[in-house]
Amino acid sequence: MKFSPSVIISDIKTFFPMVFAIFRGKYKMPWGTLIWAIVCFIYLVSPVDALPDVLPLLGITDDAAFVLWIYTKLHQDLARYRALQNGENPDIIEAEIVSTDEEKNKGINK
Repeated sequence: MKFSPSVIISDIKTFFPMVFAIFRGKYKMPWGTLIWAIVCFIYLVSPVDALPDVLPLLGITDDAAFVLWIYTKLHQDLARYRALQNGENPDIIEAEIVSTDEEKNKGINK
């Protein structure tokens, strides 16, 4: 997965409509992913931190690593939601049923 600015901006624009669709019951996503996003937000806002932000570089680095880890979890769900909004369904696999000559003969002889 590439972290280009256009992908990140697209994911940010998709996140809030996806959350609203979840709460309205129009989209189902793994609750674990949503809970991790909420935990990430609380972790960033709370004064309790694994490495205090007083430490110049380390304090911000652990926050950034946590956000990046959560973002990689959310990215797949955001891409799936965008595909559903565009009319694609990634859960549907197109297939063709092909019968063999033996099955065709059995159907005729019935």
